[in-house]
Amino acid sequence: MVSWSFTTSRVVVVLLGLLSLFQPVTSIRLGLVRLPSSDLPLFREAPAFRNGEECGSTDADRINVAMTLDANYLRGTMAAVLSMLQHSTCPENLAFYFLSAHDAPELFSSIKSTFPYLNMTIYHFNSDRVRGKISKSIRQALDQPLNYARIYLADTIPENVKRVIYLDSDLVVVDDIAKLWGVDMEGKIVAAPEYCHANFTLYFTKDFWSDPTLAKTFDGRKPCYFNTDNSITHVERASLCRSFPTSARPEQHIPCTPAE
Repeated sequence: MVSWSFTTSRVVVVLLGLLSLFQPVTSIRLGLVRLPSSDLPLFREAPAFRNGEECGSTDADRINVAMTLDANYLRGTMAAVLSMLQHSTCPENLAFYFLSAHDAPELFSSIKSTFPYLNMTIYHFNSDRVRGKISKSIRQALDQPLNYARIYLADTIPENVKRVIYLDSDLVVVDDIAKLWGVDMEGKIVAAPEYCHANFTLYFTKDFWSDPTLAKTFDGRKPCYFNTDNSITHVERASLCRSFPTSARPEQHIPCTPAE
């Protein structure tokens, strides 16, 4: 099983509620960026974060990070990006891939004006790919198509990206993201922390729990799951698994199963 020990790697994610870096701004001041849409919060331009002397500058030194981009969670995305830049030894080596379900120029303008030096690309995620596939038994906060964009990373980001970290927008990083990047995936496709203290009553609707058959789904089972809110995907292996049927995969015998 691939798991992460935050005690040793010290890559800790903290709930956004603990972060107070981005407070609402009510007046124009020097360094403040005004966005085209009055519905979006305003953010000051972040400083330029530069690499330390020990940092390399080749493709092999690049750390790829994927996140979703949505107006409802824009403040969280800004906080997450800033936290990674602040704590990274080699911030100029970070490459961000933002997935957006809508063509929203004001969102793109917002993040570019806040982080003008950021190495980033924005990709469109087609929500139709998951329509009709999302269970009606889960709570409303989880039934948004963009929540499942992480599953389609291999189909969305460029083919030359072999490996990518995915982070949700309600997290901030309080140590060097390179430590998370260096996790040994042991040849698996996805690595994610295992969480065994979930309260599943909060994940599903009342209709789910009122159904006698469905309610027995978790009887006698330990409430554990792999939290892909912060995970690493080996994009190249994922692509190979889809490209070849089980009986015709290449000689390297790619393990097309989740880490367990």
